[in-house]
Amino acid sequence: MAKKYESEIDPDEFIRSFREEPSSLSSLNRKPKEGPLPDTTGSSEQKAEYAMSVKSAPEQPSSDEERERLFRERFITRTTYLRPQVKFLMVEIDPVIIGKIKRLIAFENGSCSLKSYINNVLAAHFEEYADVINPKL
Repeated sequence: MAKKYESEIDPDEFIRSFREEPSSLSSLNRKPKEGPLPDTTGSSEQKAEYAMSVKSAPEQPSSDEERERLFRERFITRTTYLRPQVKFLMVEIDPVIIGKIKRLIAFENGSCSLKSYINNVLAAHFEEYADVINPKL
């Protein structure tokens, strides 16, 4: 009698990865058998709320939990760059940094791709330093 091993790769997501816009490999892992995740489509109203929360967010959150929540909201669950319609220029990134980001977003069960995380971080960087960057553009 042969042993049967259950794969950690979701076959449906694997097939979807070959279609139009392949998702990151970290999203190929099977989802936990819990209830469905809430729909996080990025509407203009949500983007406006996000912009206000970024500007009104204090420099030092009151607790570690609040700091983690703000981090997740700003860089991981933000869906602005999740599935961009335009193709972007490919760049090389240090494999050590890629590994750290993949481990970081692995906790989110595929709700964030490597590409969207990096785009969110860069967008936040350009927002934070707009007064320095914009005159040079």
